[in-house]
Amino acid sequence: MSGQRVGRGRWAWVPASVIAMLVAVGVGGAAPAVAAKPPMLCNGDASLCDRTLDRVVLAATHNSMSSAADGWALPNQPVGIASQLRLGVHGFLIDVHYGHPNPDGTVATDQTQTAASRVYLCHELCEIGASPLRAAFKAMRKHLARQPNEVLVLDVEDYVSTADLARELRRSGLAPRVYRGPAGPWPTLRQMIAARQQVVVLTEHRADGVPWIHLDYAGIVQETPYTWVTPNLLTDPAQWVASCRPNRGGTTGSLFLLNHWSPPLAPTPAGAAAVNAAEVLVGRAQACAYVRRKVPNLVAVDWFSAGGLFDAVRRLNVLAGAS
Repeated sequence: MSGQRVGRGRWAWVPASVIAMLVAVGVGGAAPAVAAKPPMLCNGDASLCDRTLDRVVLAATHNSMSSAADGWALPNQPVGIASQLRLGVHGFLIDVHYGHPNPDGTVATDQTQTAASRVYLCHELCEIGASPLRAAFKAMRKHLARQPNEVLVLDVEDYVSTADLARELRRSGLAPRVYRGPAGPWPTLRQMIAARQQVVVLTEHRADGVPWIHLDYAGIVQETPYTWVTPNLLTDPAQWVASCRPNRGGTTGSLFLLNHWSPPLAPTPAGAAAVNAAEVLVGRAQACAYVRRKVPNLVAVDWFSAGGLFDAVRRLNVLAGAS
């Protein structure tokens, strides 16, 4: 026990643990300050939370579903959509087709819908690679359950009906997370996350009858060309201004897609590393920002893990915040 004189000529015995507590807080003083709550991170960055979607840059993948890890022929990406989400991809360029499973486990493309048709992620032909669309949407739902402060953009090259696309979103459980507001003026990422509507669904061909699926090139998205004969058309600074000319969507869309991939059909890690180098991506994006008066919002590449995509997106978000 420890002694403490209290009043004149009197002693009160107070346990040492109590004296230590009084010393720590300061007798008669204020309680210690509560540790500051860490800032909210939106897509991993606190500075993005209070920006509207059209002022945010997202790392995106071209033919996101075409994965070497999933056994696709001529793959565009090293791993599938679930792994891309975990590694920081927030924009997905995907193709959806009708197909039907063969007895040997492969999938045949259905040029027209039949009673046996299902909805698959396929590029051109399901015979060279196919994954059930619903499984990809389920992966996104599970990811957002683990990482609720993220916003995703889906750019869908759609060869199925809007009703069937919406059905897959509903049956996967992802539909409640789909953004239901107007396609501009956009809310902030913080607002989208608070509303739990942080998956923007854009389609290329049709968006009839489902108000939360938006037709991207009808005033929402503008883009660069996407066909390049040689990689130097992307890597050579002398070519950057020409590479930024308007393509689908003209120059009116509030979201700007930077298409940044080159031949061959199946990129190699070494080739992609040169095309996806951070200095190349940032330099071309800056050239496009000068030409188009807008910083790109979606930076879409092949073989996303090669090069410096995430570093480039971080740097471009600084540029977008200053513009």
